[in-house]
Amino acid sequence: MAPAPAILIRLPTLEDLGRACVACPTFRRVTTDHSFLRRIRALHPQLLLGILSDSFIPAEPPHPSSSAARTFSSADAIDFSCSFLPSPDCWRLRDLRDGRLLFSAVPEGAHWGYERCVFVIRDLAVCDPIHRRYILLPAIPDDLAALVNQEEIVEVMTFLASADDEDERGTSFSVICVVVCKTSLLVFHISWGSGQWRASEFDGWGALAMEIGNSDPHFVPYLIGPYYAHRCFCWVIHWTDKLLVLNARAMEFSSMDLPPVQGSCQRAIVEAGEGMFGIFTLRDASVLTYQLVCTVSQNDDHSANQKEPWVTIPLPLNYGYIITGVAAGYLLLQGIPGDLNLFPSTERPNVDYFSLNLKTFKLERFCGAKLSLFFVKLYAGFPLSLSPPTI
Repeated sequence: MAPAPAILIRLPTLEDLGRACVACPTFRRVTTDHSFLRRIRALHPQLLLGILSDSFIPAEPPHPSSSAARTFSSADAIDFSCSFLPSPDCWRLRDLRDGRLLFSAVPEGAHWGYERCVFVIRDLAVCDPIHRRYILLPAIPDDLAALVNQEEIVEVMTFLASADDEDERGTSFSVICVVVCKTSLLVFHISWGSGQWRASEFDGWGALAMEIGNSDPHFVPYLIGPYYAHRCFCWVIHWTDKLLVLNARAMEFSSMDLPPVQGSCQRAIVEAGEGMFGIFTLRDASVLTYQLVCTVSQNDDHSANQKEPWVTIPLPLNYGYIITGVAAGYLLLQGIPGDLNLFPSTERPNVDYFSLNLKTFKLERFCGAKLSLFFVKLYAGFPLSLSPPTI
């Protein structure tokens, strides 16, 4: 008889593996071994399990992630609000990746506008909501924080980078803090285990802002994102055909041109093959008639070589659409019924969410919500039985 690892590695889906994991103690020992999990995660991508808003909204049947998502929504021990943090009311969710949640403490009197942070973040915590663990990161040192002119801050973005490929246990991570100022763009970053923050600056930020703003010295580009692809964080620069790219390995910024579009539209950046970015553009073809257009761009020496539109995907009619985010090989769209305002508030139909599989381009209903949700996060991961501690 073949050994248990050889049998289990052949199971076709993560759901099958999860059921086998709880079937007997021997399978459980095999599937919780870090070397086996590393092989499984190389074969199977993460699942898009749900949306984090004020609560966890799981994928609903018949979506392929719904079975695994149901175990997350029904598990009482999982605390997505991470109320186990010290002084839990002072923390705000900033990002999530690889099963970890990143929170920042909000200083008393600090200003937030439309969920946009305009102060240098000093207190950060990384949490594992499944196993109720957390790590408090060291504060950005005063000498590095002093590089920022507080009065010039436009926005501060903080997010998680994926674990190191060489990490056998899958518990390494990095935290990145990007500070957008009127005349400068700085990035602070720390790798777990090093305990040391580092800083670098994008030398081309001033010239890029002047170029986009038609030489207006007071113009500050508005960034939409970030999207994560090929170990890069990408921001679409609003009202332009420009993309700002941060290489998360080298901590270096660059910019590239995007395929031009006409009129107002939404765009999302995804992985599209080796070294290529897929640019999804959400277009309003007519009243409550939308389509997604995907174009592929190669980032070659900081200049984009664009091809013709690769695929055009029609979307279900009678919805207004908003791109919610990208995670686990899916692009998620919020579909707002076009006649929503005609209904009394007690009778309004659900807002529907649709997921697009980025490999097959299959569009499916993901879940529903009573109200339109903004500034949400997408939670991706593996079935509970295949989710050991991440910190």
